[in-house]
Amino acid sequence: MDSLHIIYWSMAGVGTLVVVVLLILGLDHDFDFGGDVDVGFDTDVALDMAHDLAVAHEGPSPLGLKTIMAFVGGWGWGGLIGLDTLKWGLFSLPFGMAVGLALAAVVFYFMRFLYAQEATSTVGVVHMVGQEGVVLTTIPSGGTGEIRLNVRGTSLKCLARSESTEAVPAGATVSVVEEVGGTLLVRPIRL
Repeated sequence: MDSLHIIYWSMAGVGTLVVVVLLILGLDHDFDFGGDVDVGFDTDVALDMAHDLAVAHEGPSPLGLKTIMAFVGGWGWGGLIGLDTLKWGLFSLPFGMAVGLALAAVVFYFMRFLYAQEATSTVGVVHMVGQEGVVLTTIPSGGTGEIRLNVRGTSLKCLARSESTEAVPAGATVSVVEEVGGTLLVRPIRL
C-alpha cells in the first residue's frame, strides 16, 4: 500500500469515526457554556449566556468539530474513490477535497436544520423583564414577597420587591421592571 492510500484511509477513518461518535452521543453543540441563577423559591432558572449576554449564536459553526471532521472524512473517501476507482493518481487530491467540501456542507446544513428544530425552555432574567405576574405573598413596604410569572411556557415563583415604597397585596397584578441581586423589582399595574 502506498503512502497516498495510507493518508486517505486515515483521513476517511478518523473523520467518519469522530462524526459518527459525536452524532450518536448527541453532542450537537461544539462549544457550549451556561449556568444557573437562583431567583427565589422553587425556581432555578437556567441562564443562557449566549442570549442573555447578547452574544450571537445562531447554531452550529461552519468551523465546528463535526463539520471539520466531515471535511476530513469526505476528503479521505473522495481521495480513495479518485485513486482506486477512477485511477486518477495525484488528481485524486482535488477530487477528494471537493468531496470533503460537499460532505462538510451536508453535515453543516443538517446540523443547522437540527438546531432550528430544537425547542428551548431556557428562561433568563432578560425574558422576565416586562412580563406580568400575580403577587402570591404580599409584598410589604420595603420588604420582599413572592410572585408567579408565566415566561416562555414555564410557570415560575420568584422573590419580588416593589419599586415604590408602597405595599402590594396578594392577588395584585404586577409588571417586572428589573432584577436586582436575585430579586425581581416589580411595579403594580393599575386598572
